[in-house]
Amino acid sequence: MHRILFFIILGILLKSPISAQVEAVKNNKLPYHYLVYYPDGYKDNPKKKYPLVMFLHGRSIQGRDLEMVKRYGVIYEILRGLKIDFVVIAPQCQSGWNSDKLIEVLDHAEKTYRIDKKKVYLTGMSMGGYGAWYLAGAYPDRFAACAPVAGGGKVSDAKNLKSLPLWVFHGVKDKPVPVEESRKMVKAIRAEGNKQVSYTERKDWDHGAAVHVFAMPELYKWFLKFERGGVIEEPDPPLVVIEEPVIKEPIPEPPVVVAVEKEPKKTTTTKEELPYLDFEEKGTKTEPAPEPIIKPRKKAKWWQFWKWGIWKKLK
Repeated sequence: MHRILFFIILGILLKSPISAQVEAVKNNKLPYHYLVYYPDGYKDNPKKKYPLVMFLHGRSIQGRDLEMVKRYGVIYEILRGLKIDFVVIAPQCQSGWNSDKLIEVLDHAEKTYRIDKKKVYLTGMSMGGYGAWYLAGAYPDRFAACAPVAGGGKVSDAKNLKSLPLWVFHGVKDKPVPVEESRKMVKAIRAEGNKQVSYTERKDWDHGAAVHVFAMPELYKWFLKFERGGVIEEPDPPLVVIEEPVIKEPIPEPPVVVAVEKEPKKTTTTKEELPYLDFEEKGTKTEPAPEPIIKPRKKAKWWQFWKWGIWKKLK
């Protein structure tokens, strides 16, 4: 009994202070429940406002268990020791992301927490990467910068994103979400004149390896270079943390080849071309002559002496 009490007390004493800064918020008036992280000193300084990061998870985490949202992403890296001076909200969806519902959560967060509304940032991976592209495309004025990871968006949103700073990440070996999903968005947005698009593509990354992005302190430093309505600090070009992008120029689309059926040309086949067939001059096959039918001779029985072969030899 004493041992049990000892371990209970020890567990309380050794409990990480970071875990106490992450809270589950289940508000039935909101379309999504979410986790919130308070940075160090948040509760000690009631006048200070903080930048906000909204993180959107992938398909495997959707459901109604907020503990699942800690499996990877910004909250996961914070619990592992990442130090960032941001408020972080990580909502959980049940069947895909809805941009209007996410804005409801963002509105609630901006009213509930001490948020600097000029410094609101968006990121997400996989299905959350798609969610980030779609949300930024629908509400570009609500964010200072966006970092979609291993996702894809609508090319038609490129015009809406022509002024939003973006840092896009993808792996070449990604099979669930092909790298072309990010390439086409970067190409379309740059074509609209957005010069604040950074693209990092890793040759050795598959889909799951992209989670390493959220452990990069450089990502959060990059966020803070921007605020809604303008750039606080010009980023240091070229902005490459992992490695240089594999592609620098837009990828040309493969030409469309339309197959047209043509009538087969009439050709004359010769005996030299197909020696195993017997052809006439017009190239038509002739039937071979039938072989003669030879019936085997029946052997005479012992009592049919007149049919014995010996009589033919005597002649």
